[in-house]
Amino acid sequence: MKEAPIISIAMNTYKNLDENDLVNQIENCTLSPALFTHEAQLKLSWILINKYGLEVATLKNCKIKEQYYKNALNSSKFNLPLTKAYTEILHFFMQKSGTKDFDKLLREFPRLKYDFKELVKNHYGYNILKEHRKEETIKPLGTILFTF
Repeated sequence: MKEAPIISIAMNTYKNLDENDLVNQIENCTLSPALFTHEAQLKLSWILINKYGLEVATLKNCKIKEQYYKNALNSSKFNLPLTKAYTEILHFFMQKSGTKDFDKLLREFPRLKYDFKELVKNHYGYNILKEHRKEETIKPLGTILFTF
């Protein structure tokens, strides 16, 4: 009996894109919403921090993601403080790590990937997702409270 050939279908993830393509597709609102995952948003922050530093990366990240939410996701649920937190928290862990590789950073600090909501709460000392969701300008939300 002849066996059927095995067909390999590559999973469609943001990881199939190089860094420039990922940023461009989010910026141009052409990235498939299915690929706009938590990890892809962390990667966007990572790229912007490495390219521009924390301050400019925060501004760019907020602008890019707000447009993506409006135009690609057709959603008004963009959360400015949460986007700012993505950038600040990721930057904090980048400074704590010796790696210059995104995937290694996530392995070193798995809470970035698996427990981000709790990191946000710890970062600010309270739940910004409830108290600041409607803010429309970037304001300092406080300093990082992590002590480890």
